[in-house]
Order: sequence, then C-alpha cells, then structure tokens
Amino acid sequence: MEPTTQDTPQPPGRRRGLRPPLWAAVAALGIVALTVAAAVVGPRMSAPPQECPAIGYSSMLTVTLEGDTSAVAVLQVRDGEQWQPPYPPDAEVPAIPTSHDGDTWTFTLVSAPRSVMLRALDDDGEVLARTQIDVGWVRVGGTAECGGPGEAETTWVL
Repeated sequence: MEPTTQDTPQPPGRRRGLRPPLWAAVAALGIVALTVAAAVVGPRMSAPPQECPAIGYSSMLTVTLEGDTSAVAVLQVRDGEQWQPPYPPDAEVPAIPTSHDGDTWTFTLVSAPRSVMLRALDDDGEVLARTQIDVGWVRVGGTAECGGPGEAETTWVL
C-alpha cells in the first residue's frame, strides 16, 4: 500500500487543505473597497452646504446699435414695468445706471433675463424702433452654486 498525504507526517503548525474559502477572500476585498470609497467620498458628502452671501448681483448689458442711428437720442431697456432710463428724466422713477459711448449703450441690471425688450427714442421721445432680443449671459464672478454678476453683449441693427 502506498502512503497517502494523511499518512505522511506534516511539519507542526501546518495543515494541508485549510485555505480560506473563496467567499471569505471576496468579502475581505469588498470591505477594503468600501473603506477606501468611504474615505474618498465621505468628506464630500458630510461637508456642510456652502453658504452664499446675501447680496443681489448686478449684471452689465452692452448693446451696440448698427445701421442708421443718427436720429437715436436714447436707447431704453424694459425693466419690469418701466422703460429705463426714463425719458424725459423723471425724478419720481429711480433710474438704473446707464451710459453710452457713440452707438454702444451699457445698462446695469439687477436681474439677468433671458430676453430683453429694447426701444430707440428720438429727441422728442418718439419711438423709432422696438425689439426683443435673446441675451446670452456669462457669469463673471461669484460661484456656480451661489451665482454672481453677469455680462452680455448684443447688437441691434436698426
């Protein structure tokens, strides 16, 4: 009779066939993966929400007029129920900051609407032209979470 492995003497402390089962190795690997994921993702998920400043940002809209602009005395933008700047100037209606250099007009708006109404007036306050233009605002400050001031440029051909 030939000797079997059970008959063969083994060194003390070492037994054959006592390997951990496959499920135990997979479970240990899973625990390690979860620990690493918790260490990476945990701080992001447990961070307090970002606090935003209690501030209203203003946005700058620049409109350049093209075409025959010789009769244009004032360019106005619709701000809620009012045309801004008021024309003729009215002390009762607060005016938004507006400036112009040649045929380029700049308006400071509290909101940044997707589209704006514009109208061009002559010296007598008569409406020469009116339009609605979609505006592509670009955030120029602040953060994506809290917002910030925006800027937009557009051209209006009269």
